[in-house]
Amino acid sequence: MTLLAPASDVLESSPAREWPAAVQLARSEAWRIVRHPIALAGLALNVRVIVAVGSDGGRSTFSGVTTGSTFYAGVFTYFAANLVATRDRRSGADELLDPLPAGPHARTIALCLATLGPALLNAALVTLTFAVFAMRDMFLVTPSFWHVAQGPLTVLGGALLGVMVGRWAPYPGVALVVMVAMVAFNVAVSNSAEQYRSLGTEVSWARWGPNNEADGWYGYYPGSVAWHDAYLLALCGMAAAGALLRTAAARLPVLSAGALLTAAMLGAGWAQLP
Repeated sequence: MTLLAPASDVLESSPAREWPAAVQLARSEAWRIVRHPIALAGLALNVRVIVAVGSDGGRSTFSGVTTGSTFYAGVFTYFAANLVATRDRRSGADELLDPLPAGPHARTIALCLATLGPALLNAALVTLTFAVFAMRDMFLVTPSFWHVAQGPLTVLGGALLGVMVGRWAPYPGVALVVMVAMVAFNVAVSNSAEQYRSLGTEVSWARWGPNNEADGWYGYYPGSVAWHDAYLLALCGMAAAGALLRTAAARLPVLSAGALLTAAMLGAGWAQLP
């Protein structure tokens, strides 16, 4: 596959042909991801944590709404999306599907669009949780819109990363290695100097108490939450571009979009720092 593909290949995989098929396929792919047993397990754990911390008040209640989705729904959806993305290869049906109207690139587009399904489901969950906690006056400090938006963005990013890994390395164990690396990176960043905590993808903005207490309020860690959300959104776009790059007939437009998204990620990453 080259940067500039032959005209016949580009015509066969033109957006006019690919997008209608991809949009139609995305609905079924989104349903596959959302109802995957691993994704359902993550959703159940997420709900369990929300229920558990709801009566704690302070830091626990704040973090249950803002960052609880990242570790549970986000990580589990990553694996579910990866398994859905590699389903055809694992079943040996990928070559049989290539001649169909929804070719490899259209199927990649569909998978990227499908990741909106679990992200929207998580957005509905955290919005409902926020509304219930607010009505029952359970927050010591009420999270902002930007705090609440962080969870669904990390679920979207996890799903897109799962698709990207599935497209480039659809081999047993690779998805686990990537996630272990992601967790190690976040642990390292969260244990670094305070001003760099927001460079992680799982950021808890509420400070811990003196003895790791979580039932009071001890202020925020420094950084811009709005710019952090922009940082996460740019990372989501980079993962989508990475997935599309694997199957695109002409790579130059995707590479250009990826470069712009990388620049946006770096800019937002810098802007979020205190």
